[in-house]
Amino acid sequence: MNPQLSPDDAHLNQLWRETFGQPLPLIGAPEITRRILRQNGVPDSALHRPVTDEVKPARAPRGSTQ
Repeated sequence: MNPQLSPDDAHLNQLWRETFGQPLPLIGAPEITRRILRQNGVPDSALHRPVTDEVKPARAPRGSTQ
């Protein structure tokens, strides 16, 4: 089973991949994910996607248990 990511998780997954070069390991924990990304130099402005930003749901990374 490969569930769909929420728009928020899809956005954070994109930032995580850009920052660490691997899929987001923390599905459904946006505040923890944002804190880790912030600690690794991602600016606050990038962490919160704008309401007008349309991020299509993506499939959860392989190995996800959600």
